[in-house]
Amino acid sequence: MNKVLIIKSKEKLNISSLKRGVIHKLFIQISENSLGIPWRVPLIIIRGQEKGPTIGLTAALHGDELNGISTIFKLMEDIAPSELKGNIVLVPISNTPGYLANQRYFLDNVDLNRIMPGKTEGASSHIYAHHFVNKIIKKFDYLLDLHTASHGRINSLYVRSDMDNEQTRELAYLQKTQIIVNKYDEQGTLRAWANSNGIPSITIEIGNPNVFQHSLIDTTLKGIINTLVHLEMIEGKVKDLITKNVTVCNSSYWIYSKSGGIVDVLPKLTDRIEKGQIIAKIYNVFGEVRDVIIAEKEGIVIGKNIRPNCEAGTRILHLGVDIKKPLPETIPGHKDFTPI
Repeated sequence: MNKVLIIKSKEKLNISSLKRGVIHKLFIQISENSLGIPWRVPLIIIRGQEKGPTIGLTAALHGDELNGISTIFKLMEDIAPSELKGNIVLVPISNTPGYLANQRYFLDNVDLNRIMPGKTEGASSHIYAHHFVNKIIKKFDYLLDLHTASHGRINSLYVRSDMDNEQTRELAYLQKTQIIVNKYDEQGTLRAWANSNGIPSITIEIGNPNVFQHSLIDTTLKGIINTLVHLEMIEGKVKDLITKNVTVCNSSYWIYSKSGGIVDVLPKLTDRIEKGQIIAKIYNVFGEVRDVIIAEKEGIVIGKNIRPNCEAGTRILHLGVDIKKPLPETIPGHKDFTPI
């Protein structure tokens, strides 16, 4: 293993000072834990031989969302620094404390992806978020934030993007995902902070938590490679931007249970749902149906609950609605676009 550089708490990450044409591995110190020792976030920086943009990929901002880690490792194997223009900054584990505890949230049970850009003082999660944004994310020109479903749920492979923004719309179309959801930037998310600070950003949801799903990971990798080609960071032709299998939804929402019991969610991921269709049954402990959940709109299944024990108010099914068609045939201004 090559020497790992440590960027200490009072030091700044200076990508331009790193040697070109080399993969750099380092830890950057964030905030301190209860031993008075700084938390360390691992970074992999692929420093291109020539000048170009800096794109960042973040994974495990929720500590149990792991598919992005394998995606980053595979990307590192595929990229030759000597043939790269610009820099790729890979953050395989963004929420170090959550990852070590095998949990979604930070150690104080706060969701880091709801409090960005954090604060200089206050709760430990806010301080960590502040340093994470200022020491790492601010260095990016583009951001792909890799996530999965949370515990007890499963996801399709889909993108959340502000489709009214030309730059983020392009990033969304470049990915090889099953579904694209037009999602405005929710306040407190990393994506929202990045976009509001001139760093075009999308969220890529890669399946399920706590596992490596290599079929989805490999598909995601193709979309990331496509993005690098589009940004002219590596050689190649932009391809597979638009396929017949991609569904674009103008919005989405979760359907919740109104009663508790044992739930069986019937549709599969990416199934088309008709208005009035039964999507779940809730049983009592004696096997009697006490509630039936009906779809109020037609749409497509983005994600679903897979945990049978169900309280009133449990998220049951994530439905994409207001499906757009057809998709546009070009990505504006890109000379190498190859229509499908």
